[in-house]
Amino acid sequence: MLGLIVAGKGEHDVKSINELFIDRKNQSSLNRFITESKWDVEEVAKMGRELLLREAEHDPAVEIKVIDDTVCRKYSPRTEMVCYNHSSTMGTVLSHSYVSSLYVNNGVAVSDGLRLYGSERKCREKGAPFRTKVQLACDLIRDHVSRAKRTICMWDSWYMCSDLVEECKARGYSWIGEIKGNRVVLHGGEKIRLWELVEEMCRGGGFTDVVVGGELYQACKADVYLPRVGDVSVVADVRVGTDDVHLLCTDMVGGDVGELLGHALERHRIEDYYKGAKALGLGEYRFRGSEAALIHAHLVSLACALLDVLRRRLLRYSVTGGLLSVGATVEWVRRKAMHGFIHMVRGSELSARSLLGLIDTR
Repeated sequence: MLGLIVAGKGEHDVKSINELFIDRKNQSSLNRFITESKWDVEEVAKMGRELLLREAEHDPAVEIKVIDDTVCRKYSPRTEMVCYNHSSTMGTVLSHSYVSSLYVNNGVAVSDGLRLYGSERKCREKGAPFRTKVQLACDLIRDHVSRAKRTICMWDSWYMCSDLVEECKARGYSWIGEIKGNRVVLHGGEKIRLWELVEEMCRGGGFTDVVVGGELYQACKADVYLPRVGDVSVVADVRVGTDDVHLLCTDMVGGDVGELLGHALERHRIEDYYKGAKALGLGEYRFRGSEAALIHAHLVSLACALLDVLRRRLLRYSVTGGLLSVGATVEWVRRKAMHGFIHMVRGSELSARSLLGLIDTR
């Protein structure tokens, strides 16, 4: 964890982490720690998540679960489960693709599930059952453990399909998804494309001013029937001063426009999370085995959670005057804690169990 956190702009793979702490080039111990682990990586990540959720007060009324995927570029086609995936920034690249979810509650955002996608051919080569990204997303919804009275699942337009909607419906979850303007809906008994409906509402003065998070938006809402999904509300919104129009679809038909937009804006949290996770090494590994790659990804998620715990404790113990950013917390660890911690461990005559007791700051 310390290696992932303090590697900075360098690589966050086993070799680089090993070189931070020891002079010799033997990295077999750290390789075995990841590739032949005797511990359950999902259980460890779950413990980190629960630690962070205990650290911050959560809202017992509403929680949000954001579903998305991210691409981690790879360069060897011989790596297990690596295939060509589309990235909005890199185009179609040889990569690992992770379908993941982010749990958001009252200012806390923490990883809440991670699945590695592989193409049909790659799964066949590995002897593993093939699952589409939509099926993996459904698995993440199915595995969710609710902590609040109301759960709202969110996703982008790529995941806006009946499979996720049915999964939410079966568990009593609400949902909000982005939707493309070319989708055909029934409105007033007539078929119409969403972008045409939005244009009609714009001409008819259907847009109203809505303030969300201190920002002014213009928005309108219409109740429609979406084939294979059912009766839904469609919300069109645009931030004042921009031409960036978004279309949202939700089963919360009676919901207030401002409330729906407030929930929908939380979806950006997963993009911020991916940026932070990649700064801590998500995707920076050279393992051929997909299990080791998945373990490395879970460890990065754990590092993100531990950093969030640390920055909250630094504020609570009045070590810092305000809540640090994740980047500033990384710098604090590098300047204030890393060398002292390493020297303490190297020079200690205590047992491993006693050292682990010192690390537990609770």
